[in-house]
Amino acid sequence: MTDSHKDPKKDDLKKKLEEAQKEATKKHEEEKSENSELEKLKKDLEEMTETAKRTMADLQNLRRRNEEERLDIILMANSELIQNLLPIIENLDRASTHIPEGASEWYRGIEMSIKDLHKVLLNLGLTRIETVGKPFDPNLHEALIQGPGEKDIITEELEGGYILGKKVIKHAKVKVGNGE
Repeated sequence: MTDSHKDPKKDDLKKKLEEAQKEATKKHEEEKSENSELEKLKKDLEEMTETAKRTMADLQNLRRRNEEERLDIILMANSELIQNLLPIIENLDRASTHIPEGASEWYRGIEMSIKDLHKVLLNLGLTRIETVGKPFDPNLHEALIQGPGEKDIITEELEGGYILGKKVIKHAKVKVGNGE
């Protein structure tokens, strides 16, 4: 047999083989393309999930800050009223140490009202500054007198001091030890 006489079966098989190879290559390329697209979609999903998480955290932080600011505004709005009430409250507290004889029953009702007033102020965020036996702190205390006692330790409270929330609204007036 000569080359001019080709086997039609062989040619047909070669064609089918070439077509099968082309088809396999085409399918392989499609799968690569689909995998690439799938990977891109997965990456996009991860990025969107991260963005959503960050956005939710930002929203929670914003809500927390807004709530803190709202509470601070309420505290400061109450501050002026409370500062004006402090001398009255202190006078009532001082009066409790000077009850006339025979008036203790009568004063008991007044004392209950004073305690209720202290509870209301405590609930509004007002706290009394600790003094006697504590180290002198110029941020909380105002030293009016120095006297015998351990150096820089408060020996006597002359007038109470108060903190509203985190802010000192009245410094405690105190006597401080001079180390003698």
